[in-house]
Amino acid sequence: MLALLDVFFQIVMRRRGPEDLPDSSFLLWLAMGAYALAQLPTAALIFGWTSTALAAVALDCALLAGAFRVLLQLAGRAPRFHQTLTALAGTGALLALAQAPLVYLAKLAGAGGSPAAGPTLGLLALLLWSIVVQAHIVSRALSAGYGTGLAVAIGYFLLSYQISGIFAPQAV
Repeated sequence: MLALLDVFFQIVMRRRGPEDLPDSSFLLWLAMGAYALAQLPTAALIFGWTSTALAAVALDCALLAGAFRVLLQLAGRAPRFHQTLTALAGTGALLALAQAPLVYLAKLAGAGGSPAAGPTLGLLALLLWSIVVQAHIVSRALSAGYGTGLAVAIGYFLLSYQISGIFAPQAV
């Protein structure tokens, strides 16, 4: 298990790629489960422990799987789906675990009237790094240049951001 976590960490650091993971349905489901569980604390901090938080996480998982299934299918790389989604979910879980305390600190600071710069900058840095990691994974999965991977990762982020707006709390 530690060897597997090390591979995910190495992918986060851009030293390895999705091709270094086994093509395993079990591992894919395990990584997706870890991704969903890692997303829950952040969703709960935003929405509370409600069905909205669960629905937001479920939609995020479905969007991740669906968007990259379509992308790989259109690119003629469908056989790489398990490894690609496993890499995206596994690295996403690691990054989500790093995100949760920053969201918590930002929420605490925001309750005082103004957001704190530290947690906010940390969240921005983590968001940018997650796009870089996703671009790395996508470029390797598509056997394309990093620019292509970056364009796909930014496009996916924008799509995900738009769709997640469905769940955004209404400002009063």
